[in-house]
Amino acid sequence: MAETPTADALIATAAAGWGYAESTQVDGWHLRAADGFTHRANSTWPLGPLDRPLPDAVSAVQAWYAERGLPALIQVAVGSELDVALIELGYDRADALALRQTASVGDVLDTLLSVAPIGVKETFADEPSDDWLSLYRSGTVPPVARQVLGSGDHLRFATVYDSETGAPVAIGRAALIPAASTDDQSGSRWVGLSAIETAPSARRKGLAKLVMDALLEWADEQGATDAFLEVALGNEPAVGLYAALGFTTHHEYHCRVIG
Repeated sequence: MAETPTADALIATAAAGWGYAESTQVDGWHLRAADGFTHRANSTWPLGPLDRPLPDAVSAVQAWYAERGLPALIQVAVGSELDVALIELGYDRADALALRQTASVGDVLDTLLSVAPIGVKETFADEPSDDWLSLYRSGTVPPVARQVLGSGDHLRFATVYDSETGAPVAIGRAALIPAASTDDQSGSRWVGLSAIETAPSARRKGLAKLVMDALLEWADEQGATDAFLEVALGNEPAVGLYAALGFTTHHEYHCRVIG
């Protein structure tokens, strides 16, 4: 993998890999909303410097989310300067603790050689299909999910089907991050993996690996060299899978609750 980015740089990269329904700017901060669907689409991403004092920026964030009936959240790397500053302002409550992990696309593909189960049907699309959405979060997502998930110019949605029933049993999403969306000068091109899910009845069959292999093969063909993903700290099966494939934790992040 290319030179390791800072937490701020990787946060900016990750921001380009997830959609939203509406947004606004508070100086260098990007405020997002999507009717409460996912923390990433309903929180503030501090992607650049502020031109105003931090308390004033926080007040502006609070007001914008209050207008939408949403909690005001600011995504920060755990223990970062901004995280500490928000605590000092009295915002010590945090939510959505997760690991942001990275790996070399080539190294993961090398590890995933020969993972394809026999007789499995796969389909690929540049937007989430009804079959794909029926498996994502057990099919319980609101209509705005299609807009959030489908935001981006270079997306790949993979669906694996049961060879006997024809039902979707594993899915995944990849978002290619345009170089212009990052400050990375190393020449790397990032791909963000998300929504890697397997139906409960089809787990422990290597289908998640199959999905990741297909998505990373596509990303590799598009010139991506580095991959990132996000996983909840308590999701031990997923953490174990990603570790086995060579992903390592770049930083932990959470959302400071400010209103």
